[in-house]
Amino acid sequence: MKFKLNRNVLVSPLTLLNSVIEKTQTLPILSNIYFSIDNGVLTLIGSDLEVEITQTIENVKSENGSFTVLGKKIMDIIRALPENAEISFDHDPSNHDLIVNSGKSRYKLKTLPADNYPKLKTDDWEERFRINSKVLKETIDKVSFSMALSDHRFALNGVSFFIENRQLTATATDGHRLARTKIDLEVDTENERQVTIPRKAVSEISRMIDIDYARPDQSKEDRKKSADTSMVTFEYSRNHIRFTAPGRVLIAKLIDGKYPKFDDVLEAGEDKIMLSLDRRKLIDILSRVAVIGDDKYKGVGIRLSLADNKLKISANTTEQQHAYDEMQVDYDGEEIQFGYNASYLQDICRVVQKDKVDVTLDNGSNICYFHQLDDEHSVWLVMPMRL
Repeated sequence: MKFKLNRNVLVSPLTLLNSVIEKTQTLPILSNIYFSIDNGVLTLIGSDLEVEITQTIENVKSENGSFTVLGKKIMDIIRALPENAEISFDHDPSNHDLIVNSGKSRYKLKTLPADNYPKLKTDDWEERFRINSKVLKETIDKVSFSMALSDHRFALNGVSFFIENRQLTATATDGHRLARTKIDLEVDTENERQVTIPRKAVSEISRMIDIDYARPDQSKEDRKKSADTSMVTFEYSRNHIRFTAPGRVLIAKLIDGKYPKFDDVLEAGEDKIMLSLDRRKLIDILSRVAVIGDDKYKGVGIRLSLADNKLKISANTTEQQHAYDEMQVDYDGEEIQFGYNASYLQDICRVVQKDKVDVTLDNGSNICYFHQLDDEHSVWLVMPMRL
């Protein structure tokens, strides 16, 4: 089995597939990438048995054959070669050697039989629809930062997709903050359905779309046009989802169980304060105050004080250190105070796409709500914290 490929054709697919592969595997072959050529189509697969990505490259001249090779090693080799280098691959199934040549560079790698490579077994797909990849990417970006990392409530370790009446609602929360957005679908789905996509699959879907935006064989204008018009197919069954984009497919196991309902906290009560703030200025002030904290992972607790047309932001540490900053706002009522995690507020400000952000402070629950202009379908909220 011999074939040749340009280095630039392989870099993005191998990077994507290696992001799926876990560093420590119970099955050694899962550290490998699956290579197979059938009638001129090269198929590459990376999997951890929870998420599986398949990439195809057409018009590859070679006899049919297959093998698996260590994913990180082959990626490191390809990346080390010069831009646009021509690379030849020669696999000998009798001794399981793979010879990689490019210019004066030569490598010999050991392979494992492709027949032993485990692939995800899926049910019959119940429903499918198509969605613009750019819209899907924006939807994921709006909510995915709010996913839990390793919550015992397994459903929170992913993003909920709720499909009903030509609309998809995406929700993510870790119990301390929540993000929700909605997009319209171009086709009807037969039944109301909720699926929870695990954290890793969400990240890989976003990464998969990003690769389309960065194709080296297209001009900047063509990439933008492609991003605006590119479509992906979204299919789901009882236990799996499948996203199909041009040249690649992602299959992932769904998180079992119902996603909690949070409808009762999505809107502020009648006793509330509404502010329109400069988003970048708010990010800068939060960053300057939060720098006093020691735990960057968990963030620092800050106090927001409203009075005399000023939003005052302060933080204290257990070592009796203090930080303070302020910005002008349109508020002349009685002084009120709220406590929040600075990182949560910053994360929301970074996904808002407008220069101004609408902030609502609920005097009853102390929940802080964020909305962006001209987007009635998105809401972000942060629960209060004691200081």
